[in-house]
Amino acid sequence: MIRIPRIFRLVSDSPGATRQGARGTSIAEFAFVLPFMLLLLMATIDFGHLIQTRLIVTNVAREGASIGSRATVVTSDITTMVTASAAPLLLSGLDGKVYVTRIKAGVDKNAPKPTIQTQINTGSLAKPSQIATASSTLGLTQKIYNHLVFNTTNNTADIREVTVVEVMYKYRPITPLPGFVQGMLNADGGGFVVFSKAVY
Repeated sequence: MIRIPRIFRLVSDSPGATRQGARGTSIAEFAFVLPFMLLLLMATIDFGHLIQTRLIVTNVAREGASIGSRATVVTSDITTMVTASAAPLLLSGLDGKVYVTRIKAGVDKNAPKPTIQTQINTGSLAKPSQIATASSTLGLTQKIYNHLVFNTTNNTADIREVTVVEVMYKYRPITPLPGFVQGMLNADGGGFVVFSKAVY
């Protein structure tokens, strides 16, 4: 039987040496996991902020269209109400755009197609409206468009008019995550446009 000298046993069996080794291992593991935890935290913050932004934009478009459909004339008062109700989002600034469009139904068999009567907007975001005369359905769904076309059998259209509210907001991340993950949103990490449209 081989005997280990007592001095070597003290060094290897020392409780302090075991604790220092465990502490060193914990620090190394923490340093390895920390970047992933930070990325997960930033992604969670940005995802939650994006969901909040999407909900605000959707609700503002619906409420704006509901209010606009009850107004006899589409005026800038509607866009003012829409932008005010979007707080904390600034729809009237560089990152926002609101379009309010009134579309009238076809009036008779000589002019059966619906037409854009009024379109007003606010905000400086460089995004065009989806409601346009260049589209065969004015940017509406085929079903809604068909209800606005003059019906010779009934001698009127099914719907007299609709009000469309389009809300656009450029979502910009609030954490530096896109800078770490290039191309996640845009190449410059500048965000993307959240859009909602409501028809009443």
